[in-house]
This record gives sequence, C-alpha cells and structure tokens, in this order.
Amino acid sequence: MKPILFLFALALPLSAAISITLPGITETSLWELNRTNYLSVTTNSFRTATIPWTASAIPTSGTSSALFNKVSGGGYMATTFMYTAPVGGSFRLYDESPLAAMETIVMQGYISDPFDGMPVFNFNGGSQSIPASFSIIVSGEGYPARAWQWDLSGVAGPIDRYEILFSGHFATNSLIVDSGTTFLQVIPEPSSALLACSALAFSLIRRRRA
Repeated sequence: MKPILFLFALALPLSAAISITLPGITETSLWELNRTNYLSVTTNSFRTATIPWTASAIPTSGTSSALFNKVSGGGYMATTFMYTAPVGGSFRLYDESPLAAMETIVMQGYISDPFDGMPVFNFNGGSQSIPASFSIIVSGEGYPARAWQWDLSGVAGPIDRYEILFSGHFATNSLIVDSGTTFLQVIPEPSSALLACSALAFSLIRRRRA
C-alpha cells in the first residue's frame, strides 16, 4: 500500500500549492519536475544522482527568467518527480535578470518530509543567507504544500540578481517562484492557517449535526 500512496502523492496536480496574489507588477514561473520535462539526450544531466547537473532546469511555464540547478549531492529526475537519492542534495534557484524593483519573492511547492534544509536568500552576488520572513506548511493528501516569502522592501538599491539556496533529502514534483514589485504579506502565519482550518472543521461539524 505504501508504494501506491507514494506514487499518488507524486501525481498531485501541479497548480499553485498555496493560492497567492501579489500586488503590483509580478512574475511567476513553474517547474514540473519529472524525467519527461528534463532529460538531456546527450548527457543525461538530470538523470545523474551523485554529481552536479551539467545544465540548469528552465521553467516549464511562466514569465520569469529564473533557473533551477543542483549544486551538489544526490538528486535526479525520476518518471514523475525529482528525488534526492542516494543522499541529500543542495539546490540553487536563481535569476540573473529578475523583475526590476522587486520587493518580495515567494517560493513554494509540494515537497515531501523530511525537509530539513530551510531556504535562504542571497542577492547581488552576496552571501547574506537571509531566512524567509514568513513560511507555512499545509498538510493534505500526498506531500505537504510548503511556501516561503521574503520581505525585500528594506533592501537598499536594486536587486539585479538573486539566488535561493536549499538542501535536504526529499522528493518533489513541482516548484513555483513568484516575485512582485510591492511587498504584501501573502503567506499567513502557521497559527493563522491552523485557526482557519479549525474554523472550517467546526463549521463542517455544525452542518453535519444540523
């Protein structure tokens, strides 16, 4: 039964894991991580599990120029998902020509447990290692939906390039990045999300009793 559930989790819809709407000018990109979309015929780059990929994964859809790559460790494209085997891997999501006047960025996706390498944000070639300002995990059928948002409105000067670094031993079938020119907190605090879920559950109980 466990393998069947595992495959079901990796076949979840690839729409936005957590619904967000950023104000201002925005860009978004989606990576549908599987062997069909990322298979280099000549080098088998994305099939290699133990060395860095020789090419970056371009988004399968969207408007940003962001790219995704494996820096080190395990990680390869399986039939319907990316899996960090035989060991955990380190990854880099980056954009060398990002949205002008960017004030916020959100990264999200369906990512399995355990995911112990929280993403950090660097910009303009630095190593600031900025943790997300807001983050949330929403459990459901299959993999948890995870999202992180950075408040970049206090950064002095333009951000002309950035990278998001993360690592761990996990599987995922999708990653999404959204950036915007106006900061607004769109990722709720985990406690707020729990309260919303509790309120919904209470409402359903009342309806059933009625």
